[in-house]
Amino acid sequence: MSSAGLDKPSDAGAVAPGCPSNSGFPGDDMCLPAPSATEGFQLHYGPTSYGPDAGAGVAPFVLQPGDETVDCWFEPTPNAEDRYVGGYEFAMRPGSHHLNVNINSSASPDGFGTCQANDQAPGLLGGTETPFVDERVDPAPENQGLAVHVPANSQAVINFHVIDTGTEAIVREAWLNYFYIDQSQVKGYRGNVFLTGGIGFYITPGTHQTYDYSCSPDRPTRILSLAAHMHVHSTRMSAWKVSSVDGGPPTATLIYETYSWSAPTVLKYDSAHPDNPPPDRATQSPGGTSGTLVVDPTDTIQWECDVDNTSNDVLTFKNEVFTGEMCILTGSMVPADNPMNPDNFTCTLN
Repeated sequence: MSSAGLDKPSDAGAVAPGCPSNSGFPGDDMCLPAPSATEGFQLHYGPTSYGPDAGAGVAPFVLQPGDETVDCWFEPTPNAEDRYVGGYEFAMRPGSHHLNVNINSSASPDGFGTCQANDQAPGLLGGTETPFVDERVDPAPENQGLAVHVPANSQAVINFHVIDTGTEAIVREAWLNYFYIDQSQVKGYRGNVFLTGGIGFYITPGTHQTYDYSCSPDRPTRILSLAAHMHVHSTRMSAWKVSSVDGGPPTATLIYETYSWSAPTVLKYDSAHPDNPPPDRATQSPGGTSGTLVVDPTDTIQWECDVDNTSNDVLTFKNEVFTGEMCILTGSMVPADNPMNPDNFTCTLN
């Protein structure tokens, strides 16, 4: 469910119900008021109180300059019966690098807990690398009725990566709103694209190299969106769809390219986004193809990261933006053969 994100629009100084004002940390204006219980529900990673007298209510979430954290927060969903989510809205304070939300199959105490392997990938309840995502309504007609099934009283887990690159303390906080859709309106189930490259990274100082990967889905897959996940030493990620027509030679089509590790481009592939810009390496302009993007098992998705290790550290695959590196192509999808039979498009490569 990774999707397009923009800075949250200003509310002309208005403070939404339940949101902080003058907390002493940047990003109060990012707060989202929770939907009503009939509309949906909110998950919240962050303080229960703010200000100089907040004490334990805010202290676990404060991050000092130069510090970096990746952790997991466990919180039950409030739906007492099975529900379906058709739209969502995410917002994160400054310093946030990525956020993934999953449903954990085993019970865990509420609050901070140990991240499991699957908690660190985009999960059933989505993910984002952009500060604000508004997907309450999908404008593409072919995407109407796509949803996610949320079992009653699920155990949600929020995997959050935050780094303070400034000179003042920040607070780690995110608001995640989910909006219900009636089961009778569900026409298919969204899944995740999570193509992981670089598990075996051992990139020595002074090395400048391009690392490339490829994999194919197990079934026809309609890709809804794509975005890169990489760290500070990656200067570019590119992705191609490679196909053969009638047994002819493979043809590679550049479907995605971005140059920013901290604000990677998010592209959507549907009838509502017919004008994705073409990428231009000469001007470092990101972009890709437009329109419907279907990948069959006979096709491959090839992606590569250009990594320039200008540091004094050996870069390995880890969630540290200055001393680790990753080459992950992420996004959302729906099965093209049977949208009501949910699936994901994933692979993991060295």
